[in-house]
Amino acid sequence: MWKRVFKVRNLKFVAAFLLPAILLMFVNQELDNDSWFVLAEGRYLVENGIHYTDVLTIHEGMNIVVQNYGFAMIFYLIHNTFGASGLYIMMLALNFVICYLLYRICMLISNKNTNLSLFIMMLTDFLLILGFVTTRAQMVSYIIMLALIYVLELYIKTDKSKYLWWLPVISILQINLHASVWWMLIIIIGVYIIDAIHKPKLRLQGYRMKPLIVVGIVVFLAGFINPYGVKMITYIFTSYGVPEISRMVGEMKPYYIFRSRFEVFVYVALVLTLVLYIFGDSKKVRVRYLLMLFGFLALGLNSTKGLSNLILTMFFPLALIYEDVRIEKVFDATLARNAVMLWTGVVAISVFVAQFVVLVPRIKDGPADEVIAAVDSIEEESGGDKTVKIYVGYNNGGYVEYRGYKAYIDPRAEVFLKRNNGKENILKEWEDMVTKEAVLEEFLDKYGFDYLIADRSHEGQMYNMENDNYKLIYDNDESEIRVFKKI
Repeated sequence: MWKRVFKVRNLKFVAAFLLPAILLMFVNQELDNDSWFVLAEGRYLVENGIHYTDVLTIHEGMNIVVQNYGFAMIFYLIHNTFGASGLYIMMLALNFVICYLLYRICMLISNKNTNLSLFIMMLTDFLLILGFVTTRAQMVSYIIMLALIYVLELYIKTDKSKYLWWLPVISILQINLHASVWWMLIIIIGVYIIDAIHKPKLRLQGYRMKPLIVVGIVVFLAGFINPYGVKMITYIFTSYGVPEISRMVGEMKPYYIFRSRFEVFVYVALVLTLVLYIFGDSKKVRVRYLLMLFGFLALGLNSTKGLSNLILTMFFPLALIYEDVRIEKVFDATLARNAVMLWTGVVAISVFVAQFVVLVPRIKDGPADEVIAAVDSIEEESGGDKTVKIYVGYNNGGYVEYRGYKAYIDPRAEVFLKRNNGKENILKEWEDMVTKEAVLEEFLDKYGFDYLIADRSHEGQMYNMENDNYKLIYDNDESEIRVFKKI
């Protein structure tokens, strides 16, 4: 068996799967900032069970739907057992699964064109890594979406309905691990139902529609199997398209090509993909692929976060359109191909192992050092009293909660909308406080915070304030963070 595994021609698989991981370890060497409130949520869920009012902030009686409760519990248990390095390894492992599913989809629709499938898999994951691969629940959602597409393509390829009964299981997993994108499953199934209509003049492929409709209904009903019921399904409609979120949350801002190099890369990739669609075999361009391409493009133009779905779905149809292209013919000589595979595989293994050994044990269990130091100063001043009332802004609130304190606000933007929490629009209040100077004094009087953590980049007026009721207890010449204590 081992001789078959280590054949030279099999090293291309090793290289194809390790090269994206090498890029990932190069561009992402820390835990995502959202990790801290997810860990705080997971800890509470594991210790106390499902809750229906917010328990992480100073605000009382706010209704809540913990849309990622299942993921948060798993996330916490991994961290509790293996620490920050365990979460980082989890991210690497999930990315390998994404690569594997992309490869399987490409192999299925290209009639086993191995080299083309590996190339498209790497291209997709390279672009995804530059913008979206991180320690967040979205990684699980990418896997679930690709699994859904693979099952649907397998049904079309074999005309066997038995594969479709995996879809209700996928629905239950999605709604309980990361419910905010559950509707994506319904939309994708709908796209495949449309292409099941047999209309050759409209380029609709035509295949058995009835099993898709039946299982689609079951998939929808399976979404109600969750601890929050219908609220889990409808929560997205009260959390999306909110002006405050679109203004403040970077990933929810509309796509703008010149905002970052990543968005330029996405634009170039999209243009090249469209060119390849146009000049490829038009008979193999499926309506379902075009609907996903332009649907997810519209979603991505509306919010940058939506570009991840576009990236996952815009490349793999090329495996069908160009299934007759043989990449290996670039090297006519077998000896040349073997030499390239051998050295590429050896280098990929060496670099991956070196990166993994050096990087993973050093993954920091916390955000920026100054944020950690700021919370340390409060812990020292308060004697570890977890009941103190702390003001902290949107970006840093999650880490305060992770340390066991209750924060004013954290990166769970949708939780702080009145339409969701039933109490008050905390997100708008915070935005007014950081942008309107006259509001600061009223804000401090309203809450009477024991401590203030002020970030120069977001709470400039608080960072520079001179208030007789508060004294500065943490600051240094290079710090972007200051901590004030109530006198």
